[in-house]
Amino acid sequence: MLLRFIARHSTLIMPVCAIVGFVFPNLSNAILVYLPQILFFLMFFTLLGIDQYALLKRIATSYVWVFALLQSGGMSLVLTLIAYALGVRGDWLLAIAGLGATAPLFGSGALVNAVGFDAQLATAKTIAATLVMPCTLLGVLWLLGDENAHIDVGMYVNRLLVYIVMPMVLAVGVRRFVSPAVLSRYYPKIGQFNILLLMLFPLGLMAGFRTTFDHDPWQALLLLVLSSVLALVFYFTAYIIYRRFGYENAIVAALVCGGRNVLLAYTITAPFMGAVFLPLLGAFQLPAFCLPLLGKYMAKRHRT
Repeated sequence: MLLRFIARHSTLIMPVCAIVGFVFPNLSNAILVYLPQILFFLMFFTLLGIDQYALLKRIATSYVWVFALLQSGGMSLVLTLIAYALGVRGDWLLAIAGLGATAPLFGSGALVNAVGFDAQLATAKTIAATLVMPCTLLGVLWLLGDENAHIDVGMYVNRLLVYIVMPMVLAVGVRRFVSPAVLSRYYPKIGQFNILLLMLFPLGLMAGFRTTFDHDPWQALLLLVLSSVLALVFYFTAYIIYRRFGYENAIVAALVCGGRNVLLAYTITAPFMGAVFLPLLGAFQLPAFCLPLLGKYMAKRHRT
């Protein structure tokens, strides 16, 4: 009963989890240590509910790859040009460009499920954009970073294997040995548990922003305003572009584009993204995890 209640109101609880993580940074840091393991099971449980063959066919479509190029390369280019025109320079410009280049959250499928839509399209877009991201980040570092900047390709491939390939292989194995009737009977309960795993991310990613706030409250507030603007730009740009494909496609695109896999981007580019990138990633968590609440409201409004 409690699990069903949490799953039903997950889009409202996620921003609350981000606030709790900010208020209690020690709790946030304690959870942060376990986020890699949590991410693995989040991806596995999400993929368990998806036909892997159908997912691969969806990934192979031009529709998905055009989105991937827009989500990473297109967003980064447009934001960089706008910020540069407004006079933004140095580490601030590098941080904005880097956030624009960052791929969607690996948990995008679970986010879309929380709003009430099918996770397959969101997962396909996430995987495609994740494959595009290193090329975009290389371009950002080449244009705006120092001459020694590079991407840790070995780390990136390792992350792809651990968080995408392995959960996919494991999900294929389970779906092969468990009958569809049994899986369809029990997966809704697993899906509710998946929402709990997803909620640990806003809770565990806020300690870094709290550290920035403790050192310089005004800079932290400025970063929060900037990250909120960027989150809305990501969300509504994708929504407007994909609205012609129907409101469900538009909201799925908006949610996938709005969430950003900041840990992956920082891991493979550190320490070349400048001093502002990491604090901006921390500030981005609260507005990013408010987007599913916005998506659920818009979906409900469209349905009525």
